[in-house]
Amino acid sequence: MTEPSVQALLARCPAWFTVTGTTAGSVEGIAYPPGTRWKATGVALRIINFPQPTAAEQVPGTIFPARCPERHIQHDQTFCLGLRYLTITGPDSADQWWVQLEQFLKCQSVAEAAKVWPPAHALDHGAAGTFHERALAISRELGIEEEYAAARLDEPSWITDPKLRLLDKSDGPINGRAPCPRGCRRRCMTKGRSSRPILRRACEHRALFLELVVLERKRRSALAEYWKWVRSQGTLCCGRMLSCELKK
Repeated sequence: MTEPSVQALLARCPAWFTVTGTTAGSVEGIAYPPGTRWKATGVALRIINFPQPTAAEQVPGTIFPARCPERHIQHDQTFCLGLRYLTITGPDSADQWWVQLEQFLKCQSVAEAAKVWPPAHALDHGAAGTFHERALAISRELGIEEEYAAARLDEPSWITDPKLRLLDKSDGPINGRAPCPRGCRRRCMTKGRSSRPILRRACEHRALFLELVVLERKRRSALAEYWKWVRSQGTLCCGRMLSCELKK
């Protein structure tokens, strides 16, 4: 008997995907994703692991790399379609899943041509992705998206300054008379005196600024652990991207 989530996904199958076969817990077909280099030739895919499905090439390595963290193709050769796996429960979740797959294939088309994954369509690998997602949300709330993006790419920043103190000698948060972590300064109106730093207690967003610093430290640590794990699995660089930690 076909898994109900398989039936739900098939019921919302888009026009660009042609089903060629089904089993109780899997779907095979050819994707012709619009706006990609495969819109005419197609990509043979299999959809598995219901009710939280993912996808993979029917023969991994045919068009995409068999495994490539930078192309978001995981160690088990399945596609990473997002930070969280969708559970297919009905039409809405099925539609959302097909949108995720289409977006993934469009990003693959860009990566194939440019050898770079579209930066606005990816979170960091592994557990680092959760920290990255929250850091992005905070940077948007604070209006410093570009500042955070630059810091993440290792440009000098208060966000990544290892000398920035977050805790006092008792391991309590420094929120009082310490300077604003961003280095904001208040112009001094007294003649002959220079500007002076704004204190953390005077900043209404101090908790978010400090959380962003902590998240970035956790993100970097988790990402380093991810690459350590990938290397331990014997994964080799496919050589199809401009930048990859496995090249180092």
